[in-house]
Parts: sequence; C-alpha cells; structure tokens
Amino acid sequence: MDGADGMTEENIFRATETALREEFALLHAEGLVKSFGGLRAVDDFGISLRANELIGLIGPNGAGKTTVFNLLTGLERPDAGEIRFNNYRIDGLPAHRISHRGLARTFQNIRLLKNLNVLENVKIAYHQHIRYNLGDALLKTRRYRLEEAEIERKSVDFLGLFGLADARERLAGSLPYGLQRKLEIARALATESRVLLLDEPAAGMNPRETAELMDLVRRIQREFDLSILLIEHDMKMVMNVCQRIVVLDAGRVIARGTPDEIRTDPAVIEAYLGRMKDR
Repeated sequence: MDGADGMTEENIFRATETALREEFALLHAEGLVKSFGGLRAVDDFGISLRANELIGLIGPNGAGKTTVFNLLTGLERPDAGEIRFNNYRIDGLPAHRISHRGLARTFQNIRLLKNLNVLENVKIAYHQHIRYNLGDALLKTRRYRLEEAEIERKSVDFLGLFGLADARERLAGSLPYGLQRKLEIARALATESRVLLLDEPAAGMNPRETAELMDLVRRIQREFDLSILLIEHDMKMVMNVCQRIVVLDAGRVIARGTPDEIRTDPAVIEAYLGRMKDR
C-alpha cells in the first residue's frame, strides 16, 4: 500500500530504520562505492557503529575489508556514498583531520616509528592535540614546558596500562612482535580517539598472544568507553569479542548479525567460514 507521497510501506520502514540508525550511530556510512580501474572493490557498503559497540568486519581475502577501512579513515575517497562521524560528514576530509576528530586506526602491517623509542611513539600521538604554538616551542616558554611535561606524564601512565612502561626507552623496532602490536594500539588510543579501527591485530600472533589480545580489546573498550570496528581472520577471536558482525564478499555485504547468527548463516558458510574449515 502506498502512502500519501507515493512511498510504499516497505520504503517508509527502510527510511525510518535508516533515520534511527543515523540518529544513534557514532560512525555511520552508507552507499559506499570504490573502484580501482575496472575492479569494484567496495560496492554499496554501509555500517552503523554505536557508542561502546564492538563490530567485526570479516570476509575472504580480497573482499574489500581494508579498502573499507581506508575509506572510513580518509586514506581513500569514495566514488559514491557518505560517511558521518558523530553526525558530521567526513568523507572527503584528509586522514589527519578525521584522526583529529577522534577516529583512529591500526594497520595490518605494523607502522610504528621503529627508530624512535616506545615513549616517543606515544608522545607523537598526543602531539596532535597540543595547544602551544611554534613560537612557544622555539622559545621554550612556560606554556610549552608545562604541556610537554603533561604529555610525558600521560604517555608514561598510558604505557603502564599496556604493560609497556618498563620498555619505554627501548626502540620500538626492537620489541617482540606481540608488544609491537600492543604499542600500535596504545599509540592509536593516545590520539584520544572515540572510535578505534583495528586491522587484523592478531595477524602473526601465536595462540597465547591472541588470547592476551582478546583480553586487551575487551578491557580497552570497557575502560576507554570506545567503539571498535575490527577486521580479523581469527574466527575464535571474532566470535568471542564482537557483539555484531558484518560479512563482506567481493566488496558487498552478504550478512549482518550476532556471532550466533553469522555462524549459522548459509551464505557466510559458503563464502567464508566453509573455506576456513577446509584449511
């Protein structure tokens, strides 16, 4: 049955549902499209991430997951669609401005400043919020000294939360792989983010390190009141920490739901989980 303006009941329902998602979502994207040459890497992607929610983004290799992260964080511009963060339109903004608004990420390939020590890596993240100016820095004014001392204190305290305080003078590149992952997450959080995007944080980790990472992800979500979007191939981790899961295949969303719903979804089993069992 059509409404007075010609909209069907189904269209009215979808419009209402979209409005509700947008109203309560901290990060909302819809209709995202990205092509590289003749390849459509992301096709009509959408997601809504609410405050203090942890969502997993899964799919086979080449499904478009990292491209989605690049679109959300400004490393790539969408060909179509829009992205809103805290109800502000951010698609088209450069990556540093999106980060400054409170959306941070890690990378599949660790991107620490490996020739700097652990403490310096975290302090650099805090520096995007400095209030002193170049003149203050050159003249070492009182405002500069006080703010730098505060950044130092906060950075040391922050490293303590991740069990890295004793390693603060070590070069970042000299840390074991698992600790480098922790440091990358710590650095991302030091940007004072509200939303954290984790791109395969368990990649290369052994089972013990992965279990520790699961505990860390749960703890930082709780203690920092964060919303987290997680790309991960370790299905045990995804099923144990995520509240909802979105499944991509060939750039398109093929399923959304709770871990129990995704675990038994025929399309997901065919596209992804079944392949994982065959390995």
